[in-house]
Amino acid sequence: MMFILNSQVYFNKKNFSEVVGMPASGKTTLVKQLVNKKTNCINVNERLPKGTIQRQLRKIKCGFLLFIDSPNSFIRDTKIIIASKQDSKINLYSVLSNWYLISYQNRNCSVDKNEYIWDQGLFQAIWSIYYSALNEFDYLGLLKDKKLPHTIFLTDINNEELILRSHQRQDSNRLNYDDKEKIVKGRTALARTLQVMEQVGYQQKSKSG
Repeated sequence: MMFILNSQVYFNKKNFSEVVGMPASGKTTLVKQLVNKKTNCINVNERLPKGTIQRQLRKIKCGFLLFIDSPNSFIRDTKIIIASKQDSKINLYSVLSNWYLISYQNRNCSVDKNEYIWDQGLFQAIWSIYYSALNEFDYLGLLKDKKLPHTIFLTDINNEELILRSHQRQDSNRLNYDDKEKIVKGRTALARTLQVMEQVGYQQKSKSG
C-alpha cells in the first residue's frame, strides 16, 4: 500500500520515501527491493553502524549535533516526547534517541539526484512514540520543521505471520508477539500513525494509479 503527500502546509521532499509497519512486517525487505529496482537510491539506515553500542553512540552524537544545529527544535521536540509520558525510562530514552537520529538524518540528507529511503523514518518513529505513550502528544509539532517524505509505503501481514517471522528473526524485537495484548497495542499505534498521516495530507494511491 502506498501513500502520497498532498499538502500545501508541509514541505514535501520528492526524493524522500519511507516504509512504515509493525516490526517484522517486512519493512527492511521492501526497502531492499526498492533500492535494487532503482538507480541512485540510498537506504539511509543501511549506512548506520551494525553493532548495538556503536549505533547507540551514533544516536547520542546525532542528538548533540542536532542541538548545536537547531537548539529550539531540539528542545521543542524533547518537551513534546516527554509530555507523551512514556511507560518506562528505557522507552523514553529509546524514542528520544531514535527521534534525534532520524531528525538529524532528515536535516542533513543531501539535496541531489539521489533518492533516500528509510525503514525507520519519521512516521515509524511516531509509531514508536504511540506504542509506549500513556498520553496523547503534539505530533504536528514534531513534524513542524521536518522535510516529509513524498511517498510512504505500508507493510502489513496477519498476526499469525507476524508471530512466525518474529520467531525467525536473529535480532531482538521490541514487541513480544507471543503476548497478544502487545500485538493489539502495536496495531493500535499503527492505526493512530495512519491517522496522523491522513491529517498531514497523505492520500492512498492504488498501484495502477
